[in-house]
Amino acid sequence: MGNGVLVTNTIPESDPSEREFGQAGIALSTYRFPTGWFIVAFGTDLAPGQVRRAHYFGEELVLFRTESGQVHVMEAYCQHLGANLGVGGTVEGENIVCPWHGWRWRGDGTNALIPYSKIGCKNNVRIRTYPSMEWYGFILAWHERHGRAPYWQPPVLPELETNEYYPLHPHTQMLNRVKVHPQMIIENAADPYHVQYVHKAANPATTASFEVAGYHLHATVNAHFGGGRAQTWLTPNGPVDAKIIYDNYSLGLGVVRFPSELVATVQVTGQTPVDEDYTDYFYTQASVREPGDGGDVPTGRAARFLA
Repeated sequence: MGNGVLVTNTIPESDPSEREFGQAGIALSTYRFPTGWFIVAFGTDLAPGQVRRAHYFGEELVLFRTESGQVHVMEAYCQHLGANLGVGGTVEGENIVCPWHGWRWRGDGTNALIPYSKIGCKNNVRIRTYPSMEWYGFILAWHERHGRAPYWQPPVLPELETNEYYPLHPHTQMLNRVKVHPQMIIENAADPYHVQYVHKAANPATTASFEVAGYHLHATVNAHFGGGRAQTWLTPNGPVDAKIIYDNYSLGLGVVRFPSELVATVQVTGQTPVDEDYTDYFYTQASVREPGDGGDVPTGRAARFLA
């Protein structure tokens, strides 16, 4: 990349959409936006019967939750005259209704009803949809440049499958729009040297392992906490050498784990491209509960670890 040309490692004879990932690592893709699952909203942002306007992957989108609770993500524009369904659109049962002429659309993008028409609906028109799902309190959308169905699924997070940890939502969730490519956020996993300067560590961290397999990046970093001090709130028994584990799934989903030697914590992040310039950074974390605490609001060291 010294000559200013972005190089993408390719998988020989692979489909072009798979070439965002190379055997030697992840390189900036020549395509506008990466492939994968991306967070487009917190689940609590979309109540049953609610419509939400969004802008991701350089496109106007509309999110809606049907009255039965099913979430759908689709391009925002009605196929009649192009009204933005995210501006004044409503939900009727399992359909989203255009605010201009009342055309109804199913979650799969097909036309359900033209209320004033003798034909009832048009079977030859369709709004583009994005495969979507709810995952640990996030609404995810699958983006793939060819429109192919998802060929991998988000991971199971064991920490969040029991009641041993405080919940991710709503007390830890944050959302910031930043002027950066999603990859620059993910590359944090490959940059242990910032820890000493950004996080004020007394000693530099070191990369213990760094592996890329398809869409999954797994890295471990050895870090020294509490160096130079006999005691801190995070290291009450003196300095600790601990291993931080990074797992990234494509460029969209990130999971960082801190060990029990500190405060056992899982951070879950989302890096979703708004357009070519901006990324929405979704952040949450869940720490192990304080002894005897059955509430949802983090307390004690778990609460301090949020700061």
